[in-house]
Amino acid sequence: MLSFNMSKHDKLIQKIFRSSKDITPDEAVKVLESMGFKATPTGSSHLTFRKASRQSVTIVLTQNPLKLYMLEKLQEALINEGYKND
Repeated sequence: MLSFNMSKHDKLIQKIFRSSKDITPDEAVKVLESMGFKATPTGSSHLTFRKASRQSVTIVLTQNPLKLYMLEKLQEALINEGYKND
C-alpha cells in the first residue's frame, strides 16, 4: 500500500489556499521566508516582505488570525512562486 505523506509546509500551503480563517501571522511569516522573501520592519506590529521582482506582502503581527486582504496577498504570492490552488 502506498502512502503519501505531506510535509508540514505542504499542509500549511493547502490551508492558506482553502482561505482558512485561522491563518496566524507566524504561519504567514514561515511561508514567506521559505519562498525567499526578506522581512523589513515597517512599524511596531508590521513586517513587509520583499523579494526581487515580486510584489511586497505586509503582515500585521498583531492581527490573529490574518484579515482577508492579507490572506489574499499571501495566496497571490504563492501563485506567483508557482504554487497551485488545487
